Amino acid sequence: MKRRLFLALSIATASGLTAGCKGIGPITDRWLEDSKYEETLSAFLITQDGKKLVVLGKKYHYIFDMPPQLRAVMTASYRQKLNTEFIDFEAQGDKISGRYRIDLSREDAQPDSDARARALADGFKDEGYRLTERGTISGMRYLPSSLDGAELPQAFNSEYHVDVTEKPTAVGAAVKLALSPVAVAADGGLAVMQLALFPIGFPILMIAMQRSSSSGGSMHPAKTERTGDSR
Repeated sequence: MKRRLFLALSIATASGLTAGCKGIGPITDRWLEDSKYEETLSAFLITQDGKKLVVLGKKYHYIFDMPPQLRAVMTASYRQKLNTEFIDFEAQGDKISGRYRIDLSREDAQPDSDARARALADGFKDEGYRLTERGTISGMRYLPSSLDGAELPQAFNSEYHVDVTEKPTAVGAAVKLALSPVAVAADGGLAVMQLALFPIGFPILMIAMQRSSSSGGSMHPAKTERTGDSR
């Protein structure tokens, strides 16, 4: 009799635990769902050694390792004719990554031209009507530091926005971000890790805004006008 009672209680307890797990499920699922936030970008900067790409946003500062291919393009004679697109940004904790595509039109890279030869040597692929370079970029995300008194470069003629997909961290773990190392230098300029920062001349900059799947994943780029290049 005692054995039967013990088995009955065991089954009841197991059933209760199972029911409890079912109730917790939706909450756990919500914890593990991706979310999105919209970032407003104000400047693209490069360190004086050319190894870091610094992007200033209203919500966060981002410091990327400069891909060698992208670094080569920054010093190329054809850089003012480039059409650059940054897409598919994903953040998880203090890490962030995304993709870029750089196009050089056939009109700006005529056959047998020096620009075309240099672009192909820099890794661009010939797609017939344009030359294209694609790659990935990754780095760190920081809370924005105070830049009061800094002479901030005016990189864009208007505000530009990009959607960032936020990937979940461990269940229940709060995201703790460090304060941005970008600081105001003695001359009023910006610096990071004692390296001066300079605006990047993306004269035609397209920031693709990644939409949710409910809108078909369409991207609506914004484009700046041609501007001067500080580099």
